[in-house]
Amino acid sequence: MAVRAVATCSLFRPPSPSLFSATLRLYSSRYRFSRSLRHASHSHARSIHSVFDTVMEELRATRRSRHKRVSAAASSMGLLNKELVEDRLVNRSLQKGLLLEFKKDSDRVLLAVAQRPDGKKNWMVSDQNGVTSSIKLQQVTYIVPGIDNFDQADITDFALKAQDNMDPSLLEYAWVELLEKNKSVTVEELAEIIYGSTEPLESYSAHLLLSTDEVYFTILETKGARSIYGPRPSRQVEELIKRKHAKEAAEKELQEFIELLASVKSMSLQDKPPKSSWTNDEKIWKRIESLVAYAIDACKSDEQRKTIRNSIEELDQIELYEAMHIQVAITSLGMRKDDLGGSFLGSLQILKELGLAKTTSSAVKLLIDIGYFPVHINLDLLKSGIPTDHSEEIISAAQTLLLDTFDPDKVGFVFLTTLLKYEINHI
Repeated sequence: MAVRAVATCSLFRPPSPSLFSATLRLYSSRYRFSRSLRHASHSHARSIHSVFDTVMEELRATRRSRHKRVSAAASSMGLLNKELVEDRLVNRSLQKGLLLEFKKDSDRVLLAVAQRPDGKKNWMVSDQNGVTSSIKLQQVTYIVPGIDNFDQADITDFALKAQDNMDPSLLEYAWVELLEKNKSVTVEELAEIIYGSTEPLESYSAHLLLSTDEVYFTILETKGARSIYGPRPSRQVEELIKRKHAKEAAEKELQEFIELLASVKSMSLQDKPPKSSWTNDEKIWKRIESLVAYAIDACKSDEQRKTIRNSIEELDQIELYEAMHIQVAITSLGMRKDDLGGSFLGSLQILKELGLAKTTSSAVKLLIDIGYFPVHINLDLLKSGIPTDHSEEIISAAQTLLLDTFDPDKVGFVFLTTLLKYEINHI
C-alpha cells in the first residue's frame, strides 16, 4: 500500500520549479518581443527560438525525472515483494527442545526432539520410537512453531492428535478461497484459515495436509524447512482429481484380487474353485492370464525376453511399483497394459503384494496353490501351445477308461505258459 502511495505521489506531484520558471520566462519573452517588434525583427526571431528551446529542454528534463521516479518506484515494489517472500520464509534455527519432522528414508518421516549439535552440520535427535540418531539439516522437513522445550515422551500423543485433525475436505475449501484471491500461503497461514489457530498442533496438522496433498496446492518457494504454497489452477485440479480416482479404483481392485488369492490359497484342495471359475470375471481373468504368461516365460524370442528383463530391472531400480499404481510404471517404460511386458509387470506387482519372490517359479507355485494349475503341471507342454484344456465330455470319458478294470485284450487271449520250453545252444 505504501508503495502504491509513493508511486502515485511521484506520478501526480505539482510541476517542478524549473518548469514553472521556464513558463514565466516564456511569458516575459513574449512581452519583450511585443515591445521590440518595431525595432528589430531579427532579434525577435532569435529570441523566440531561444525561448522555445529552453521550454522544450525543461519539458524533456521533467519527463526524464518522472521516468526515473516511476522506475525507482517499480524497483522498490519488486524489492518489497522479494523482501516479503524472504520474511515469510525465515527459517528457525535448530535449538535443543524443538519439535521437528525429519525424513528417515525415502518413504518415511518421523517426529523428533532436537537434543544437541553433532559436529558442525548434524544434530542429535530423539524420535517418536525412542531412537536417538544423528541427522543432517537437509533431512529436516518441518520445525513445529511455538514449542521450545518439548518432551520426547509426548511425541506419540502429539502425532495421533495431528492425524485426527487431518481432514482433506478442509484443504479443498482453503484452495477455493485462495484461488479466488490468487494468494499464496505458508503452513501457519493455512492453519489460520482452516483451523482458526496457529498453535503447534494446528500448524503441524496443516503441514501434514500440505505435504501429503497431490491435488490442490503446489510449492512455490522453499527455504530450508519452510515453504510457500500456491493454489493450482482449476483445470489442473480437475485432471488431478480424475487421476486420483482412477488410481484409487485400481488400487482397490488390486487389493480385492490379492485378498481373493490369499483366501483361495488357504482352502483345502477339494474346496478350491474350479479352473473355469477364474474366467467368469474379465478383470480377474486378465490378471490370471498375466500370471500364466510370466510363469511359463511366454516370450517369443530372446530379444523380447531381454527387453522385458531390462525393463523389469529398471523398474526395480526406480521402484515405481512401490506406489501400487502399475499403469504409471507401464507408461514410464513405454509399454501398454495389454503388452507382454505390461503383463509381466502386473504379475510382479501381484507377487510382491503376496510377499512372494518375483520369480517364474513363484508364479507357478501360486497358480498351483489356487488350483488353476494341476500339481504336476507340464510347463513344456503348456509352452508348446498344445491344448491342455478339454471339454467335460472328453474328461469324463478319460476318467471312465482309467477307472474301468475291464481288459479289452483279454478276449481271444491264449496263455502259452503251460507249454514246454526248449533251449538250443549252438556250438
